[in-house]
Amino acid sequence: MNGKRIVLALSLAVLLVCGASAAWHMAAGPDTYNGEGTDLVALYENPQSYDNTTADGAAAVIVNENLDKTAAENVVFSVVFNFRGYDTLGESFILIAAIAGSLVILRKPKAGRQGKEDAA
Repeated sequence: MNGKRIVLALSLAVLLVCGASAAWHMAAGPDTYNGEGTDLVALYENPQSYDNTTADGAAAVIVNENLDKTAAENVVFSVVFNFRGYDTLGESFILIAAIAGSLVILRKPKAGRQGKEDAA
């Protein structure tokens, strides 16, 4: 019983250190978008007016052809649920399976079962 707690504490400590390290590296990196010079309300109302001449090929195609290929006006929504729908569904099933597996591993044994195992 004590070994399980040590393994759990060690696992949580490793996750905490990895998360803090990733956050530190992301904060030290360059800004990706600072929001200056873009009228977000106008962009939301008319996404076709967005100047994406500096965007690479895939980003330009997604921004320009989003409304033609999908019925979603929000680009992020259309990418996650239309272009990557099956991938997102697969990731959801993997997450649910991981949670269910963790619950099975970390559950407490029932009192009746423990007595039967000790008697054998």
